[in-house]
Amino acid sequence: MGQQESVIKLVELIKHQDAQALVEFYQQSNSSDNIAQLKYLYQQAQSDQSLYQFFQDLVSTLFEKKPIPKPLIAGINDLDKLTFFTPALSASEGFDQQNEHGNTILHALLGHSHPTPPPFNYIRSLMLFERNESLAKALACKNNQQLMPMECYLAYNPCFDTLPAHELTAALALLEAQIKQQNSQASTLVQICKHLKKSTNFAKLDSNNHRILLLGAAFECANEEVMTLVGSQ
Repeated sequence: MGQQESVIKLVELIKHQDAQALVEFYQQSNSSDNIAQLKYLYQQAQSDQSLYQFFQDLVSTLFEKKPIPKPLIAGINDLDKLTFFTPALSASEGFDQQNEHGNTILHALLGHSHPTPPPFNYIRSLMLFERNESLAKALACKNNQQLMPMECYLAYNPCFDTLPAHELTAALALLEAQIKQQNSQASTLVQICKHLKKSTNFAKLDSNNHRILLLGAAFECANEEVMTLVGSQ
């Protein structure tokens, strides 16, 4: 059965309100088909807000029976997708699951290459107000490059525009939650600074930039030390 056929079959089962058969079909489908099915459910939820909760609840049921497909982890890379999949990831403790590159959803969210700031405050709120043990664990997960999610943000996110105060506070709180579990290594700071030098927006970096402040907080060193290291790479 191809991906399109698997989606059509899923839609038929939804229309017939056969919950057990729906879950069984999803479980029996392969990873590629599951991704196509989940993509369809997400798109339907986005296009019809009256059915948003229905599709969100359905995905939660599916994730409780079968974990998030690993190739989908890198695809949950913006706030709309994160918001939709949050209940399912919470219910299945799926935030710390890693793909073939060792990346969690937080790696994908925080280290994405889009020139927009990540949803720090939303992630922090999930940690504060929801019981998301896997989310806290994900902050300390290292990928195949030996980078934790906040380190991926510091190295790869190309948006150096000033963060709103509440987002900066949230970013610092996420760093603190990471450090409580695992400190950043000094050698990683050198690695991050090398990546920063390659950024097209590198000229925006100065000692007052929030990225320098966050690097100092992550590696427990003065902003001037960070600037010296960035300049020498």
